[in-house]
Amino acid sequence: MYPPGVLRTAARVASCPAAWGRAIGALLLALAAACGSGGAASPAAPTTPAAASQPAGGGTAGAPPAAGSAATATLPPAPLKLVANYAARGSGQSGFWMGYEGGYFREQGLDVELMNITSTSPVIQAMLANELQLGGIDASASIQATVSGADLALLIAGSNHSVFSIISQPEIQDPQQLRGKVMGVTRIGSATQSAGLLALDMWGLEPERDVAFRQLGQVPAILAALEAKQVDAGVLSLPSTTFARRAGFHELINLATQGPEYPSIVVSGLRSWVNGNEEAMRRFTRGFVQGVHRGRTDKAWAEDVYRQYVEVDDAEILDEMYAEFERCCPRVPYVSEEGIARLLAALAKDEPRLAGKQPSDFIESRFLRELETSGFIRQVMGDGT
Repeated sequence: MYPPGVLRTAARVASCPAAWGRAIGALLLALAAACGSGGAASPAAPTTPAAASQPAGGGTAGAPPAAGSAATATLPPAPLKLVANYAARGSGQSGFWMGYEGGYFREQGLDVELMNITSTSPVIQAMLANELQLGGIDASASIQATVSGADLALLIAGSNHSVFSIISQPEIQDPQQLRGKVMGVTRIGSATQSAGLLALDMWGLEPERDVAFRQLGQVPAILAALEAKQVDAGVLSLPSTTFARRAGFHELINLATQGPEYPSIVVSGLRSWVNGNEEAMRRFTRGFVQGVHRGRTDKAWAEDVYRQYVEVDDAEILDEMYAEFERCCPRVPYVSEEGIARLLAALAKDEPRLAGKQPSDFIESRFLRELETSGFIRQVMGDGT
């Protein structure tokens, strides 16, 4: 499904933040040349209901029936197809799972294929290669990719708080003891690194000067590195956070409960695709909102969904995931402007192209606003909250 060249490029980008601009620019040029256009190729628009309708009897769409033939009903329109990706097995991806498992995307006339490409940078590369359209990815990496030419829209909040904890070796009880130490993350440019940077900033520590990052690929690998004493601390999410606490490691901070508003997982897509496929985007947003509402009002069902996607059957972990979902995933999932403003201020220190940028330059909330204006959200939630 994913061309080997794309994934190799993604791996190089993930290991070197300075490669964002070069890699994205090169891929945009390659796509433009392949498609014979002057800019980045955008995914083909899904088949529209009108185009999908076929007259019975095999006639041409829109043509009148042959003389003397009986008029017959047309086939129902085919659903619009799109590929969506969840990059991690955490509560910030809940809307994808709940919209899908509750049948709400299908109810809204979508044929959604769910993928699981891990980490943000490979997901963005797959979007640029037209292999998927929407993904729950790190807001920081999305913004950095945009200023490098990818032009991603931040559409729906999966979580407006970081859903990670900083877990340390038992002897490290204070954040200041991290000076000169190593912190494990999945990849540079991932949501785990963004969480690590946020925590270091809160503690007055400088990345690389005070604390070095080590890339380990997956969150479970970070826990394994802690157990092997290969790192002094690591950025973990559920269920690894619970396993770490049980093993005697120390939780320096739970950013979901102790951190500021800071969008972690955001449903994003190339702005060119969003603008060219507005009806598919509307339907996806409706299904996402319905799924989140079902999860908030049906805990047993939501925990069954987590049991399937997180692949754990531990009552404590499932309860913790559900509590985190309720706390971090907004009922009406607007991306927090306050949180994005905080993120932009942090990123602008090292990225001059972000100086003066506003949250509205990256957030695209019109589909959610349409649902509120139309009364859809009030209808789904009963009291509108």
